[in-house]
Amino acid sequence: MFAALGRFWCLRVILWRRAAFVLPALFGLGWAGALAQEAGSEAAVEPPPESAPRSSVLYLEPAVAITRQLDFALPPPKLPEDPALDPDFEGRMRSISRFNEAIADAETVSGAWDTGLVEQLSTLGSLQQQQGNYPGAIETHERAIHVQRIHGGLHTIDQAPLVRRMIESHVAMRDWAEADTYHNYLFFIQQKTYGNSDPRLIPALGELANWHIHAFDLGHGQSLAVRLSSAQMLFGTAARLVDMHFGAGDPRYVEYQRGLARSAWLVAQNQDLLRELDRAQFRAPQEVLRDTIMIDVSLPIRPVGFRAGEDALKNIIEHYREREDGEQLAEATAQLADWYLLFSRRGQAREFYRQAWEALAGGEAAAEARQRLFGQVRQIPVYGTDGNGWMLDNFGFAPDSGETKYDYIDVSFDVTQWGEVRNIETLSEQSPDTESQHGWVRRNIRDSMFRPMLAGGEIVRSNDNAFRYRYWY
Repeated sequence: MFAALGRFWCLRVILWRRAAFVLPALFGLGWAGALAQEAGSEAAVEPPPESAPRSSVLYLEPAVAITRQLDFALPPPKLPEDPALDPDFEGRMRSISRFNEAIADAETVSGAWDTGLVEQLSTLGSLQQQQGNYPGAIETHERAIHVQRIHGGLHTIDQAPLVRRMIESHVAMRDWAEADTYHNYLFFIQQKTYGNSDPRLIPALGELANWHIHAFDLGHGQSLAVRLSSAQMLFGTAARLVDMHFGAGDPRYVEYQRGLARSAWLVAQNQDLLRELDRAQFRAPQEVLRDTIMIDVSLPIRPVGFRAGEDALKNIIEHYREREDGEQLAEATAQLADWYLLFSRRGQAREFYRQAWEALAGGEAAAEARQRLFGQVRQIPVYGTDGNGWMLDNFGFAPDSGETKYDYIDVSFDVTQWGEVRNIETLSEQSPDTESQHGWVRRNIRDSMFRPMLAGGEIVRSNDNAFRYRYWY
C-alpha cells in the first residue's frame, strides 16, 4: 500500500484529501421530498445511486512520451509483495526458529551479553526483516547493537550495518521520525570515527544529504528549511572531499554536484520557507552541523537557489569537458541552458542551447545524438525526477486511509521556444469521476516548463507533443 505523506516539488505536489459535498444536489433532493410529502404521495423519495467520488491526486509521476498512432502502455508499477507469497517464506520461518533456539542456548552458556551473539542476532533480524516482521527485526537489531556497544564502545563503527537495517525497517513501516533519528545517528558514529576530512566519510555525507531531500519530499520534519539547508551543506562538503582526495574527474563528483543542483532548485521554489532559519531553534542546529563537517568555513547556513545551481551545473560541464565525452558534455550544457530558461534568462539559455548543439558536431552518430537530446521536448529540470524511484518505493498512506490507486491521462500540448506550455488537450476519455483529477494534472502541466526542441542549433516551438502521465490517488 502506498500513502500520502507530504509534498513533492512542482509536479510532485501532494494534496490533502478532503471530502466532496455537493450542497445544491442535497438541497434539491430535500426540496423534492418536501413537495412529494405535501402532495400526499406515499412513494418514498430515494436519491439516484451515485458513484463514490474519487479522492484528490496524491502523486504525479514523470511524463512518458507517446504517439497518437500507437496504443502505449506504461509498465505496471512495482507494488510491495506479501512476504508470505515468497516460496522461501517457510524456509525462513524454520531458520528463524533455529536461530531463536541457538540464541537461547548461547545465553544459557555464555550470558546475555556474549559477543558471539552479535552475528546470530544480526542474521535473525535480517530474516525477520525479509519476512515483513519489521517490529521484530527492529527489536532484534537493537539488541545486537547493545551487545556490540558493550564490547566495542558506545560509538563503535561496527554497529553501522545494523543501524542501516534499522533504518530500512523504519522506512518500510513509514516511521519517518525513527528513520530520521537513526540516519542522524549513523552519520554521527561515522563522523566521530573518521573525522571531517577522511575520504571514508564521503558516502556518509551523500547518504544523509539524500535522506534530507527525501524527508523534504515527504514533508517530514519540524522545519523543511532545515532539510534544504542540511542537504546543501552535506552535498557541498561531499563534492569538496571527492575533489580533494580523488579529483573532479571522479564520477561521484558529478553525483554530488547534481544533488546540489536539485537542492538549489527546491530552494528557489520554496523561498518562503527560508525565514524559518532566522529562528534560533532552527539556526543553532545548522550552525552545529556546519561546524561538525567544516572543511570550508564559507558554507552558508541559509541555502542558495539560483547561484548554487548555476555553479553546480558549470562544475558538471567542466567534468565532462575534461573527459572529452561529447554527448555527456552536450547534455550537461543543455541542463545549464535549462537552468537559465527556468529563471527567465532567455539570452543565456539560447546561447548555451546552441553550445550544446555544437558539442555534438560531426558525423552520423552526432546527428543521432542530437535527435536523442533535442528531438523531443523534455520536462525540466531533468534532475527533478531523481527521487521518483524512492518515492514510488516508499510512498504510502496511513493504514486507515484506504488503498492507493492509480490511473492515467494522455495529453497533448504545444511548447514554445521558451519552454512554456500552451494549448493543452486531453486525449484520454473523460468521465465525471476523472474530471477533477484530470483538471489537477492539466493545471500542473500548464505550470511546468519543458526543454524546447532544437533545429539547426536554434530553439523552436513544437506543437502537438503527446505524453502519458500516471497519477496516484
